[in-house]
Amino acid sequence: MFDRVEYKKIAKKQLKGRWATPVLATLSFLAVSLIICSPQIVEKIQNSPGTFSFGTGIRLENSIGLIALGIIGIMMLAYTQLFTELWKTRDPLPFSTFLSAFSLWLKGVLAMFWMYLWVFLWTLLFFIPGIVKAYAYSQMFFIIAENPDIGVRRAMKLSIEITRGYKGELFVMDLSFLGWDLLACLTGGLLYLYVMPYMQMSKTNAYKMLKAMAIQAGRVKPEDFGPGEQDEQQDWKQPEEKQPFSGQQGPYTDPVQPKKSGPASTVAGSWDTSAAEDAEAHEAAPDTGSVIHLPPAGDDDSTN
Repeated sequence: MFDRVEYKKIAKKQLKGRWATPVLATLSFLAVSLIICSPQIVEKIQNSPGTFSFGTGIRLENSIGLIALGIIGIMMLAYTQLFTELWKTRDPLPFSTFLSAFSLWLKGVLAMFWMYLWVFLWTLLFFIPGIVKAYAYSQMFFIIAENPDIGVRRAMKLSIEITRGYKGELFVMDLSFLGWDLLACLTGGLLYLYVMPYMQMSKTNAYKMLKAMAIQAGRVKPEDFGPGEQDEQQDWKQPEEKQPFSGQQGPYTDPVQPKKSGPASTVAGSWDTSAAEDAEAHEAAPDTGSVIHLPPAGDDDSTN
């Protein structure tokens, strides 16, 4: 089941003691966004005579808007990859982790253009279908950040599959951050240095669970996400001592059996804040080991 409260709670633990790089990356993202959205740039775009001509292609005057969209795509992919790397370890990451992701700049541009094109086309039908499809495509950047060899069209198809039945949940998750957005606006955007990493880490946890549940339901296969995905999915089911991030290093396991079974508790792993309660319950319960079981394929909510 999709548990946004759990993902947000674990995100705070994942960021604890490791805020420096996410904050610097957020500051960079915001700075670039402000430059692109400056009144001078917006005025040039608005005053241009047209955005597209089927006869001559994209006009020079309107290339500013496309360049801005491409830059946002590059920043978004680098920002997303930083948080997928943070998810894998408890160690602080250097700012170079964020900078190194800019080597995927072409994928970021293509992903943003491809997603924007389809959202725009669906919006032509009506506003609501555009929103629904935006959430269907929302995991594209996570998929590409984890698996740079995947093409943007393939990433879109995979995003559609793993969000099937959960687009409403993702929408509600975004609404749950609305209060933070309002507070950030009251601080002139300064609070976004806290809010954006918190949001992105929470959404990274949600992505991991959406992917795991889609694989469990048979809608996608581990190999669809690249050669390393099979090993990652196997790690969800292995005993603690065989898992690569057990104990002090990663998000998969807890020193004792988690209170909840299934993907929602798996993402918590060693980040679980209720270890003392778990330990007490573990002493009173039979020793069943530390194997984490995903729920049966039919248990996830497949309707939206």
